[in-house]
Amino acid sequence: MSWKDQKGQTLLATAAAMVVLMGFLGLGIDMGVLRYEKRLQQSAADAAAIAGASDLAPYSGVTTAAQAALATNGFPGASTLLTNQACPTSVTGLTVTVNNPPQSGPHSGVTGYVEVCVAQLQPTFFMKVLGFNNSTVSARAVAGKGLNGSACLYTLDPNTVGIEGININGSATLNAPNCGIVDNGNFDTKGGAYTVTAATVSVAGVETGKDNVTCTSEPTNCPVTGAPAASDPLSYLSPPPVGAPVNFNSGNIIPGTYNGISLSGNGTYTFPSGIYVLDGGSFTCNGTPTIQGTGVMFYFTNGATWNCSGNDTVNLSAPTSGPYEGILLYQNPACNTSSCDPTIGGNVGSSFQGALYFPKSQVVFFGNAGTSFGVALVVAGSVALSGNPLVNLTGTAGLPPGVNLPIYNSTLVE
Repeated sequence: MSWKDQKGQTLLATAAAMVVLMGFLGLGIDMGVLRYEKRLQQSAADAAAIAGASDLAPYSGVTTAAQAALATNGFPGASTLLTNQACPTSVTGLTVTVNNPPQSGPHSGVTGYVEVCVAQLQPTFFMKVLGFNNSTVSARAVAGKGLNGSACLYTLDPNTVGIEGININGSATLNAPNCGIVDNGNFDTKGGAYTVTAATVSVAGVETGKDNVTCTSEPTNCPVTGAPAASDPLSYLSPPPVGAPVNFNSGNIIPGTYNGISLSGNGTYTFPSGIYVLDGGSFTCNGTPTIQGTGVMFYFTNGATWNCSGNDTVNLSAPTSGPYEGILLYQNPACNTSSCDPTIGGNVGSSFQGALYFPKSQVVFFGNAGTSFGVALVVAGSVALSGNPLVNLTGTAGLPPGVNLPIYNSTLVE
């Protein structure tokens, strides 16, 4: 065979090789796109499972919470929504499945877990040449709602103080020997003159110093670092109705909506049981007032907060029933600037029997040498201690008798 007869064969072989190479190139590009979509769907499924688990009984709205989390993560609407069914392997559009309990896996049939599957038909590009026009991409996540009643301090948003979830100055003492501290920020107590005692200390960020820190339940592993960030254990709360605010009359204290509450002098102020809404104006006090009340809840909105700078004596206890059982101070999460930060102090014997819920603010505890007071539970953006106070976190033991305040922290398990 002559060289002239072989030239066409080389061209045909090269063309065939190019087709194969283009096929591999197209496969690589399409697989990269599909893997990217898979990551997006997995992040959305993880968030939806955690949100759904956070709304498990005794609360409701598992599917609604999961859908809201999906929308936040770029999947606002499913063409098909399935509940309590097996996760599909083939779909024609965006299909979301929310199961409680899960329908598959090691937690199948266990009611304390939520399974979320996100499946979507994704188009291909280069692979269409080979007859593959689309591919189903799916992601699955399972989250559980673990009862975390052993913790009495949560710092959820370290951005409120930069990177530290707990910031202590002076010679303050934070005492929680029978309950835990959950810190979503970094942890740095190096060189401090203060003391921290807790059953456990869990840190999601970086620990750069642990001077004067004692864990009564985990003495050799204190703090525990690298822990997953905690979700908001009180996210189920819904704000109370806000009426037209009126001026506060210290001579006739009744539940209602006020444009601020201001106390001064050395008198005793008794708050009858009920809900007190502060709309736009804060709860302030100076002097040496005594503040007392049983079965009360204070709700702060429109920039309001708790700001008592005097040498006050506080003895307040939360409601023992209803939607705000165990909740004493509650701030609208929309308030997330430094002007919303509450300052909390109290003389020896002062007591806050209930949860202090300021999810986006820095709670500042203050006091002088000899100042000590008890607080049942704190859920805040961050916490700061100033001066020389002794803050005793009492946990569920510090709630009013008979109060059942479930503290949950949903985490991924699959």
